[in-house]
Amino acid sequence: MKRILDELASARLAIVLFFVLAGISILGTIIPQGQPHEFYLTKYGQGLGKLILFFQIQDAYHSWWYISALFLFLANLIACSLKRLPFTLKLYKRDPAEVNPENLPNKVVVNLNGDIGRIKAYLQDVLALKSVNKTFEKGELFYKTQNRFSFFSVYVVHFSLVIVIIGALIGAFFGWRGNMNILEGETSNIVQPFRKKDPVQLDFSLKLNKFILETYPNGMPKEYISNVTVLDGNTTQSAIIKVNQPFKYKDVTFYQASYNVIPEFKVKVNFNGKIEEKILSPFNPLMLKERYSIALRDYGEAHGFIYLRLWILDEEEGQTREGMIISGFPPLEVSFSKDKFSIEYEDVAKLNYMTGLQAKRDPGNWVVYLGFILMMFGLFLVYYFDPKTVWAYLKQEEGGLKLILGAYAKRERESLRNRLTEIAEKIKKELSK
Repeated sequence: MKRILDELASARLAIVLFFVLAGISILGTIIPQGQPHEFYLTKYGQGLGKLILFFQIQDAYHSWWYISALFLFLANLIACSLKRLPFTLKLYKRDPAEVNPENLPNKVVVNLNGDIGRIKAYLQDVLALKSVNKTFEKGELFYKTQNRFSFFSVYVVHFSLVIVIIGALIGAFFGWRGNMNILEGETSNIVQPFRKKDPVQLDFSLKLNKFILETYPNGMPKEYISNVTVLDGNTTQSAIIKVNQPFKYKDVTFYQASYNVIPEFKVKVNFNGKIEEKILSPFNPLMLKERYSIALRDYGEAHGFIYLRLWILDEEEGQTREGMIISGFPPLEVSFSKDKFSIEYEDVAKLNYMTGLQAKRDPGNWVVYLGFILMMFGLFLVYYFDPKTVWAYLKQEEGGLKLILGAYAKRERESLRNRLTEIAEKIKKELSK
């Protein structure tokens, strides 16, 4: 058991977990999040796509191994802190008088001549050292301590990391992130979470007033912008959502993630010699003579030609037909038991823009922010309040007085001896006047 606890508290495990969490974060940045499963299988191939889905990298920050790594890192921090705490308490409680005055750390020796009372007064009044209430055989010990509380500064940093991890776990378990698609001019309050099948219904709605697509001269997207209005009872609020410029309302943050262009097509229908132009839309089927329903199942472009896959239903007799019309090709002939007609492609009638927003609710956000504020405070204590102890041992010897200076610091050890040498030179100069 002790060996397991030692491994759990080891710095080696902390480093490994840090790189694991960093690696997941990098993958979560590189690999698009929250796309349908087919997207990953198509984009990355069957092998890599299945690995992405198995390890849930398509939703990296809610994946089982990310959460497991967070839990393990949390346990590592707590175990490490508890293991080091007794030693830190020992350092904090250590009596500065319990030293060998002849062998002080970073020792510097000064030989002095003069009145011992004057030297003691200098040590106490100028250097702010206080005398140890303890009898030494040949002399008297003075000391000064600074920033003893900062022995615990590292635990403030450790505790801040614990708070950050707890906030991340709250977000992972009780928050959600999902997609929200809104057609221009339409309103929606439905978010489809990445991890759940059931949609989330917001207690307010977003209306997409206008979708703006800016492109480079070569036609590549430059920026896409959603002009939206929040509808919350009698409350309305307008907002602009851009890439890298999210919008937050209540506890939900909206990010501009994607867009889609959905065309409506103009077709020519020849029904019993009567030719009419109709609009074929992906949103609603086209009704012909209140009997035949023509639905657009698929559309696309290949080799410079636009194709439309159609599904036609005779609603009275229940008969169905399928076919395809292609730009520049002869019309599709459709035959039912009662009627015959043809459908021919003409042109794109209209382009409808649909914005793709990612919505996120993270109830652990404020906990994470609190943890980072505490971390900054802890790091401030660590780097600006180093615990120090300064000693001076004054003793009478044949031919004069001997002053031994010593000091201990948790971090600034290399500069201590130089600092003590400067103090020694200053004492020698001041007391030789």
